[in-house]
Amino acid sequence: MGTDRWAYQSRLRRVDPLPKLILSLTALVVCLCCGSGAVGLATAAAMGVLITALGGLPPRVYLHFLKIPMAFLAVGCATMLVHSYPAGTPVLAALPVGGRLWGFDGAALAAAAALFFRALGAVGAMYFLALNTPVTDLTMCLGRLHVPRLLVELMELIYRFIFVLSETAGSIRTAQASRLGYQGLRRSLSSLGTMASLVFLRAWRRADRIYAALESRGYAGSLTTLPGDYAPGRGLYPLALAVAAGQLAVLFAERGVLG
Repeated sequence: MGTDRWAYQSRLRRVDPLPKLILSLTALVVCLCCGSGAVGLATAAAMGVLITALGGLPPRVYLHFLKIPMAFLAVGCATMLVHSYPAGTPVLAALPVGGRLWGFDGAALAAAAALFFRALGAVGAMYFLALNTPVTDLTMCLGRLHVPRLLVELMELIYRFIFVLSETAGSIRTAQASRLGYQGLRRSLSSLGTMASLVFLRAWRRADRIYAALESRGYAGSLTTLPGDYAPGRGLYPLALAVAAGQLAVLFAERGVLG
């Protein structure tokens, strides 16, 4: 489901998740610290190249997953783009409302674009990890890094119940649709409300049954899993440095051009 389906198909699937995590976090931190839209755009492009070249995934997969966060980023940046200006202020585009101008000027457009591309670069860095590392491998890696065990287990359980909720909601919606539950706006809203309440109740009962099953199998407060047989992936460490160097080179080039 989602990114995990592609992570199991990636050529980096059997590579140690630690170097993949370090590469992603290095690109993420440098992208955010530079505060540059050009660096963010370069980061997103570099991560797309790595996902395609190293992971062997089609470029359309990466672009497909970028569409969802791009919609949220566009809405968020639009709220930063529009400002109120006194009448007569030179702006790029505006509408007169109540004696003032509501629109944006060049500075607001540049700030919104920089924020959009910085966030896009951060999303791209995390997609490199998500599209090449299954969640189970990632949680094992976090355990090796001595992340609190409670936090890791909560991540595992939450991840498991994403599938539980999805399966339950899908079954309920299929049953409702077979009874014409989504014919018309009024009936659709009623069916949606009913589904939301039933999903919560059934997921709660199923969680209780799963916990009882864990206890019957000797669950004592921690989930024990066997580590995978991974390739070292040492080549990703210098690659992380190369990506960071490229990001800094873009930053210096941008500042040199603007300067």
